[in-house]
Amino acid sequence: MCQPRPLADNSKRAWLIRKRATCLLLACIAAMTAGCAPKQDIGSAPHADATRQEREKAAGPRNAKIPFFDKPTETPRLPRDEDWFEDVTQAAGINFTYRDGQEAGFYQIVENLGGCVGMLDYDRDGDIDLFFTGGGSLSGPPIKLAGRPSAFYRNDGNLRFTEVTKEAGVQGGEFYSHGCAVADFDRDGWPDIFVAGFHGCSLYRNNHQGGFEDVTASAGLRGDRWCVTGAWLDIDNDGWLDLYVITYCDWLPDHTEFCVNDQGLRDICGPSLFPGARDYLWRNKGDGTFEDITDKAGLEERSRALGVVAADLNEDGWMDIFVTNDVQENHLYLGGPELPLREVGLLGGVAYSPTGEREGSMGVDVGDFDGDGRLDLWYTNYSNQDNAVARNVGATGFLNVGSTAGMVGVSRMWVGFGTGFADFDSDGWLDLFVANGHVAYEQLDSPYRQPPQLFHNQGGKRFVDASERGGPYFSINHVGRGAAVGDLDNDGGLDLVISHQNAPVVVLRNRHPAKHWVRVLLRGVKSNPDAIGAKVTVMFGDRQLARWLRGGGGYASSFDPRILFPAVDDAPVSVTVQWPLGNVEVFPELATGRTHELVEGKGQ
Repeated sequence: MCQPRPLADNSKRAWLIRKRATCLLLACIAAMTAGCAPKQDIGSAPHADATRQEREKAAGPRNAKIPFFDKPTETPRLPRDEDWFEDVTQAAGINFTYRDGQEAGFYQIVENLGGCVGMLDYDRDGDIDLFFTGGGSLSGPPIKLAGRPSAFYRNDGNLRFTEVTKEAGVQGGEFYSHGCAVADFDRDGWPDIFVAGFHGCSLYRNNHQGGFEDVTASAGLRGDRWCVTGAWLDIDNDGWLDLYVITYCDWLPDHTEFCVNDQGLRDICGPSLFPGARDYLWRNKGDGTFEDITDKAGLEERSRALGVVAADLNEDGWMDIFVTNDVQENHLYLGGPELPLREVGLLGGVAYSPTGEREGSMGVDVGDFDGDGRLDLWYTNYSNQDNAVARNVGATGFLNVGSTAGMVGVSRMWVGFGTGFADFDSDGWLDLFVANGHVAYEQLDSPYRQPPQLFHNQGGKRFVDASERGGPYFSINHVGRGAAVGDLDNDGGLDLVISHQNAPVVVLRNRHPAKHWVRVLLRGVKSNPDAIGAKVTVMFGDRQLARWLRGGGGYASSFDPRILFPAVDDAPVSVTVQWPLGNVEVFPELATGRTHELVEGKGQ
């Protein structure tokens, strides 16, 4: 991410010399003019001290403008008939803002990461509900971090939401929060929520009665490092979902830490100044508790992780894990019947950029963008770097095809976070969304507020920037972080929800849903209950479409767990499921325009 440089020792020494010289000069002037100057009473001393402190501060590095106090003035363009999305936030009843604490003026790296969008059907009424982490605040010096409450909105149907945070019992606020991961960890058929943050984590178990219970302590989970988010997966194929938790750098708040940006202004320090931390892998023991198997799994000792996705990337029947790191090589862990995992990022072609450089990687997703039936990788990067499209080439791993896929240069000015593969226009090809936003407050080469981007898949060959057709939201700049994709109104079109830094969450409704569609929700029986790792295929005309259920993905967020397919007409559709344990079933004659729950063992 950001790379402002620390104030060098020589610069500090020169600043101190200038400061002392200034103080001596002022003292001499004061002594010479004391005889004729009007006398001051004691009550004016605080003002004099404040003036002196301002002068001393001015002698050091100037501060970058804090965006919190510099409100945006852009006005979105007017809607057009061809727009893909419309902003329905206010009509939907969503009113929530993630806060990062930057207004305190401490310029701390924790202010960078942002929060999550969690999509889940917590009450199993068929409508996707929304969960948002709240972030935190900073006070001091010395700096103290405090959490802010999260928010939960129940979907009442027809894109109308009601805020039920307290009733649901997920307000949190015990720690500065970032990401969330949703899954049924206890195999009771109801979705649960994991929340990650700075030196903290929470596990909320669904109580089947419209709320959740915090079971973090009884589950044996801990977050004694800087946790960013999690990814659920069944690492050992025992039918119970395990939890991979990514961590960022080994950092503690420090109000004396000074770094300067490319304008010589004090700004947030970059992650390369701090050592990485070790991710966690928690094995689900099946009794409501977890076992830390980080050592057994052989996870790398140091990571600066910001993104994680879990899927069977090499189709060997075992879940793999791809971790995107910040200013460090990415990690690709291949699963198998025995631990440790094998880290093959370099051999797999995803550790570095095509020119062999470390990248600042954030958001990540998997999907078959070229229609060859294999899982490809996509991840966003820092400014002056290209976002990465990595084609799955089989046993040898992945090949970066950004140049042929149209991704060179189109996002180089921006810093990408929330992202995802999704067929937004229902043509059977996976498009891309990216929520951009800088991490440094006042850089010359790239602004803090940045435009979101929408890329249209051109028949699996390349992507074309379609942001102009995205709608009014895409016409102005934002500071995007977590984002999630799902069909909030069950009309057959994939909608978007985006979380921002210190600005309200936005809900974008897809204006052009599929005329014909079929949706499936998988229920594992022998496999894990959410069927994470399953591959689902249908015929769409003369093409076979393949979609996967993955753990993690996007940036610090959880997507709609259901899979939506377009259909050619209203004729019934046959769906083939390869379950995570390898068994294959066909579910024939599924009616279009409906959601079907497919239960493992009930197909043909």
